[in-house]
Amino acid sequence: TVSLPYTARDGRTYELNLIDTPGHVDFSHEVRRSLMSCEGALLVIDASQGVEAQTVANLYLATELGLQIVPVINKIDLPSADVDRVMEEIDRDLGLDPFASIQVSAKQGTGIDDLLEAIVGQLPPPKGDPQAPLRALLFDAQYDAYRGAVLLVRLFDGTLRAGTRWVAQLNR
Repeated sequence: TVSLPYTARDGRTYELNLIDTPGHVDFSHEVRRSLMSCEGALLVIDASQGVEAQTVANLYLATELGLQIVPVINKIDLPSADVDRVMEEIDRDLGLDPFASIQVSAKQGTGIDDLLEAIVGQLPPPKGDPQAPLRALLFDAQYDAYRGAVLLVRLFDGTLRAGTRWVAQLNR
């Protein structure tokens, strides 16, 4: 996960809260929990490998959760990249608009500005009421030798401050 400020082409500064999930079907539980904490998802497709089974599975999961989807064709710099074929697969296999896909090379930095603009322009911002009772989703946790347990939480409503004590109610 990462939080970062981004100044868009419209001159406004946005706070982006991004989660990188594993794309493999073996991690479907982790992907589901992460997607439950989001409003939208970037569906990253390798330009040399095309749409794979896990791509379809992750699309279905994101759609089931009501997320806005932005298709991303990555690794367009590879000699084996076939962007036209991947765009056809996005249309045929995923039912998404291939012309809405963002073409990027993370290695070369190509298309990154367009990708960030798509995040702020196409994905909805978080909703919630800071005055409402606390409602949150714990979507990941890890242990840090210096900080102890580090919880990754999505607040839907309410406010948390340092020192706040609260009791979690488990809803599955």
